[in-house]
Amino acid sequence: MLISDMMQPAGRVFLKSEWGPINDYWPCVSFTKPSVGAWLRRKFLPGRDVLIYVGTTSPTSTENPDHRSCLLSAVVIEPNQILETKKIVPVDSWNNSIEHHGDRWPHALAAIRAADIVGPPYPEARRVMPKSYRTFSEIANRGNVIEAHPDERAAIMALEIKPLTLTLREGVAAYIGLRESTNPAIDKTIRQEASRMTQLICERVSRGGEQNVRINPQRFAPPFAEMNALILRLWLDVQRGKCALCRGPLVASTGNPMLKASADRVDSANGSYDAANVQITHLACNLAKNQYGQEQFDDWVLAVRGVQPEANLDPSTPRARGDQDLTNST
Repeated sequence: MLISDMMQPAGRVFLKSEWGPINDYWPCVSFTKPSVGAWLRRKFLPGRDVLIYVGTTSPTSTENPDHRSCLLSAVVIEPNQILETKKIVPVDSWNNSIEHHGDRWPHALAAIRAADIVGPPYPEARRVMPKSYRTFSEIANRGNVIEAHPDERAAIMALEIKPLTLTLREGVAAYIGLRESTNPAIDKTIRQEASRMTQLICERVSRGGEQNVRINPQRFAPPFAEMNALILRLWLDVQRGKCALCRGPLVASTGNPMLKASADRVDSANGSYDAANVQITHLACNLAKNQYGQEQFDDWVLAVRGVQPEANLDPSTPRARGDQDLTNST
């Protein structure tokens, strides 16, 4: 995955000097002057643009030498509301920052999407974008966000990245979820499918422990807005529109129930619907995997693609008997 996959081809690339990559310790873009946030509100458009973290040169600010003067993270922010940093970052992170730096970064913008630029070694800023990097030294730009030089956009957008899922405090996650669910840049049918899957998950969680023909298993999920945001991130960023099981394209609007999108728990024994245990699949793939197991499902996908599945299985093994049962049932 490249930075260009996080933005539109004609999108703008913004740069901000930071002490390190974005992570759960500090999962937002923070700044000293509220004017920085006001400027980004006017200039930055989520879904079109991207913000790049550039490591500082200071050993005091950027303790890891691998991060200094390098391109570290790619971030998409929600610029429409400037938030208090202390309400976004973990309490321990905020207290540690106050102790060592004072109230230096009181203002922040929430991160909607984030990715690590591949490293170490991380791309050196002075090599990838020498013109843009020089502008950081100008007095007028210290502490501010700048836009990359037009001649250097392509080189920045071609950098390889690894998607990152940030752990956000409940209020921030709910706010982002609400914004994402109404984001006009996201295809309306995808937003509708995400909302439908989220509603089904919430219903399953609410039925946990109820007695029916059998006792419904206990399941757990975050609040609706946060769950909806997770489904959208999985569909668009993590899986990039592909079924997690067969890797075929997910279809947001279809009359074929086999192709309908389905939220699948990776480990069915784990009742949690969280970022580590949820994937989006075709309904048919989900049902087939649950009925026959991952290994037999993988063999079936290979056969459909015209690839010979694992051959010469011992007929006494459970897998071989399962394959025989599946053959007899057709």
